[in-house]
Amino acid sequence: MTLPIRIFLVFLLWVGMTPAAALDAVRVGDDLRVMRLAPYVQSTPEGSLAFAIQNASDEPIYLDLERLRPPLMGFALGLFREQEGLRLFVSDDSEFTARPGYPDQIAFFVRAKSVQTFVLVNKVDAAGLYLWNPNARQAFENRRRTMQAVILASLLALGVGGLSIAVFRRSSRAYYALFMGGGILVLISSLWMRGLVTSLGFEDAVLPYRLDYARGALIFMLVMTAISQVNMLLRHTINRNYWTRVVIIGDLCLLSAGISGLAAAWQLDFAGLISNDVSEVLLAVTCACVFLGAIFVPDQRRVSEEPPDQVSADG
Repeated sequence: MTLPIRIFLVFLLWVGMTPAAALDAVRVGDDLRVMRLAPYVQSTPEGSLAFAIQNASDEPIYLDLERLRPPLMGFALGLFREQEGLRLFVSDDSEFTARPGYPDQIAFFVRAKSVQTFVLVNKVDAAGLYLWNPNARQAFENRRRTMQAVILASLLALGVGGLSIAVFRRSSRAYYALFMGGGILVLISSLWMRGLVTSLGFEDAVLPYRLDYARGALIFMLVMTAISQVNMLLRHTINRNYWTRVVIIGDLCLLSAGISGLAAAWQLDFAGLISNDVSEVLLAVTCACVFLGAIFVPDQRRVSEEPPDQVSADG
């Protein structure tokens, strides 16, 4: 335990209060699933965060402390730097640290029938701290990975279906939509790669490059979006009104994803535990809209069979 932390704990004893009593201890039990830690945290003179936990049971209680991360896209764009691993000092001179590769999660325990004070020495925003039951956190992560896998599989199926229909109906505009949707799909995959790939055992081979995948996919998506916008303005096509609606809906979804991503970067817990998930799911909605636009594109062969005076010039 560092000297400033020792001085802080000694000061609390000197003024006649035990550290735990001075901090309004949180009473936890086996029924705990997850809770925000911010209401029970106090700042120390050194800028650390202190909190106390009471365990009234006859067995030690094992807990996980989680720090919410800014959106991964912010790291890919260089807006954020990787933070140091969490370090937690205890009033009994013990210490807990985050395991390598997971700097935002730390596992610790509270002794049976005791009230212990913990000091988090990292400079962190208390609003982004959550206390978990380890089993509840693992169940939450499993549900999140299942949701991500289902969404990716659905988007992949929509993309394959859109490509098949674009070839069958000879729609050049549908290819623009498919390329844009493909860029979004790669972007989403790179953001969700850690949770999905680690379960397959390819973490060391893939994860070091996922920020590069995210940057490349974002650039590709933005380029294809710009091309589709310019193409819509300069070229007159048979299905102009249809594609105008597709582009408008896709742009609104993409704008919503960007706004929610900025909100998560500005306020880590603006939507609680799912703050980062909101923008990523909205990206998936954008991708689905674009792919569905390619799937439901009107058949140009049917339009070409109409009288010439009813057919506009096909760009």
